[in-house]
Amino acid sequence: MKFAILGLGIMGRGWITQCTVTGHDVHCFDTNPDMLAGVKTGCDKLAAKAAKKLKSDDPDFVSNAAQKITIYEDKAAFIEAAKDCDVFLEVIFEDLKLKCKVLSEYLPQLSEKVFFWSNTSSLDINPMAEAGGRPERSIITHGMNPVPLVSGVEVVPGDKTSSETIEFTRQTLLQMKKAPFMAPNIPGFWVNRLLMPQMLDAVRLLEQGKIQVEDGDIGLNTSLGHPQGTFKLHDFVTAPTMLRVALQMYQASNDPRLYPPLILMRMVKNGEYGASSGKGFYDWSDPRNPKGRDLSHYVIGSTEDIIDQLK
Repeated sequence: MKFAILGLGIMGRGWITQCTVTGHDVHCFDTNPDMLAGVKTGCDKLAAKAAKKLKSDDPDFVSNAAQKITIYEDKAAFIEAAKDCDVFLEVIFEDLKLKCKVLSEYLPQLSEKVFFWSNTSSLDINPMAEAGGRPERSIITHGMNPVPLVSGVEVVPGDKTSSETIEFTRQTLLQMKKAPFMAPNIPGFWVNRLLMPQMLDAVRLLEQGKIQVEDGDIGLNTSLGHPQGTFKLHDFVTAPTMLRVALQMYQASNDPRLYPPLILMRMVKNGEYGASSGKGFYDWSDPRNPKGRDLSHYVIGSTEDIIDQLK
């Protein structure tokens, strides 16, 4: 099977790796040259981790996966390749207007037989499906990060998604060694609808000086079985993504628990994105042994504290 993947950030590379290690060819593109440059190295690292998860003893596992990736620097060449693909998978920023604009440009140029998958983590599939001009063959496949290591995939159909599209998507994901599950087309779907308020509440408690980073994560890890705790998860998701998703969900639901805390906005402004930038809720100078940071300077106890942080 052939996949065309648009968007080569963390999630895009995750999907590329998942496709290739399960035998599929991938044609990929991004308008950002920096993203294009990092695809091979990023996917090789993920493929090596996937080999361990799958307990593969094939010495050529990573190189075989890499051979199935074709990277395009020219948009027109990518679109031409996508015309012959089975699935067009969009993995770009959580911005509904941007997604619809891009899809209205790309999808009408493809064959009617091509299925459209979106990896959005919170946005309504219906506007994207209409923008792309193929609502019956459009569906959300929200993979978890990192895609090759976390098996769950939310499958979210739109109002006009056909039963053929749902079944094709489910069977394809199963073949790709994923665990697809149906989720409602509501802000955040199932996973983020439950997870985001909890994660944002944790950040608010930190902002109030009620908890420390490592204490919070140790508590969730040892008491509730969370594999890494909420603050470490924040750092893997990245602060910009958390901010973008939270704001999109808040605007769609008007739920005050989803309004992003000030500390999250400040961290984005200061470039403290998380593991990818080397600093977030943890100091990632040593990626194998990250240390919880002292974020007491972000604690808000008075109006003056808010004003100081807004400067």
